Amino acid sequence: MKLRIAHLYPVELGINGDVGNVTVLAKRARARGLEVEVVNVGRGTASLPERIDVLHVGSGPLAAVQTVQADALRHAAELRDLVGAGLPLLAVGGGWELLGTSITHDDGELEGLGVFASRAVRESSQSVAETVVRGHGGLLAGFANHNAITTLGAGEEPLGEIVRGFGNGGSAAENTGAEGIRHLAAMGTHLHGPVLALNPSLADQLLERAVHRHDADRSLGDGGEELAGLDLWSQNARLALMRRIGVAAPAS
Repeated sequence: MKLRIAHLYPVELGINGDVGNVTVLAKRARARGLEVEVVNVGRGTASLPERIDVLHVGSGPLAAVQTVQADALRHAAELRDLVGAGLPLLAVGGGWELLGTSITHDDGELEGLGVFASRAVRESSQSVAETVVRGHGGLLAGFANHNAITTLGAGEEPLGEIVRGFGNGGSAAENTGAEGIRHLAAMGTHLHGPVLALNPSLADQLLERAVHRHDADRSLGDGGEELAGLDLWSQNARLALMRRIGVAAPAS
């Protein structure tokens, strides 16, 4: 089985090392015996790849989001249809904001792609902190660095709840509230790290969905010793982050 990972605007939306998320997805897929093709989709690309199995959109400042917005709107309807059909997607920071419905900033409002029912309002204060989130499968860890208050649409599900740090509520909501968004197989988050390197369970959720769309009877598999070693490094990094900010480690 071959998986195609599309990376949308890697040049403009990649200032926080979020390309590492693509590296993690490819590495973890190949460790399961899957072939992987990574396709970069930049400004001016005539169309999205004919087939996409996982889509990644990284983060960037408002200026970068503004730079790609007009080009991205050309793909908006197709992206909405793909996500509605169950495409696994990860959008981080400014990339998530771009895929929401709108971004309000000092000079006006920027139309989003409407892939997520979320709306971002930029604020003057920056939310910067190592952050821990309680998700469905346990604790997630990462680094928040944004200046947005993000509101989810009615009935939309967050990625998790803040244990320590900053999330959707912005600078006035330290250590409280929700973080991120989940919609079908798509995820949006403020967390960097890269987030999939620190939290490989999220990467495996995306890959599991991608494999299942190809073959409903096939499981992803565990990846053997290669991934076991990487997962231990990730676990130790999460635990070190939690210790630094006074969050008790989960019981093993």
